[in-house]
Amino acid sequence: MEARRDATFLTDKAAAFLATGPADVVDLIGHICNLPGAPRIVAEHMANAMFAGRPEFSRDSFGKWLLADSRFDGFPRRSAGRAIPAVPLTALSYAVVDVETTGGRAYGGDRIAEIAAVLVDRGQITEVYETLVNPRRPIPAFVSRLTGITWEMVRHAPTFDAIAPRVLQTLEGNVFVAHNAAFDWRFVAAELSRAMEMGLAGRKLCTVRLARQLLPQLRRRSLDHVANYYGVKISRRHRAAGDALATARCLLRMLDDAAQRGCLTWDDLDFLLGARDARQRRRRRAMPSPVKWDTTA
Repeated sequence: MEARRDATFLTDKAAAFLATGPADVVDLIGHICNLPGAPRIVAEHMANAMFAGRPEFSRDSFGKWLLADSRFDGFPRRSAGRAIPAVPLTALSYAVVDVETTGGRAYGGDRIAEIAAVLVDRGQITEVYETLVNPRRPIPAFVSRLTGITWEMVRHAPTFDAIAPRVLQTLEGNVFVAHNAAFDWRFVAAELSRAMEMGLAGRKLCTVRLARQLLPQLRRRSLDHVANYYGVKISRRHRAAGDALATARCLLRMLDDAAQRGCLTWDDLDFLLGARDARQRRRRRAMPSPVKWDTTA
């Protein structure tokens, strides 16, 4: 009788964990049994013993555990009792952005030295906007080595103030997409704020986050690795237009992959990424604190 109570507690805990979507057996057992990083064979044995004969638990075609009443070919969906604003991904247009900058501090002195936006509509690349930008400050040597952009190239280029209306027009009405979108979003938002005293708002999609969910088999999700996986050539790496075009082509492939697995609307996509983040937060809470070594001895 005591064992049954324990099993009920653990299975209830498992059900709560799986309510946000499927989970790998190692993550699932790590969470509910407080055994992060358990050997897969041990986790499989424990899960099979725990969930045997319980119809509320099942496994999807990828081998992940899920609640049996939420089968969806590997992608989470909201429960039927919640209203879903069905905005098809194919009905949206996207502005795939890449910026090259003088450093990493969008609000700490660094500025955009080059920007590109690739417009994608109904599965096609329809426009490419790119320009060098005079950042009004020197370009560090390490940036020039990485990008090939020098002060001589940008000294007569327009400042961001001059191109801000064009940038805003390009972004307006489109989903903002970038590989590591938080970085590009911060810099564009900071520049628009300085130039026009306007904020940046709207839908945002990070292809790094999307790749983590769609391509779990990749050890890294850098643009080089994702592009290589899809056979996308990057013509000018670390230049705004080259990286933005490659990201746009990868985006189209990833949206196709998502659609083939049942992720068809913006709400599906938003929930997919949000559910994964929730599982990551739970895993971080379950992980023991790292050992700190005394290096002063």
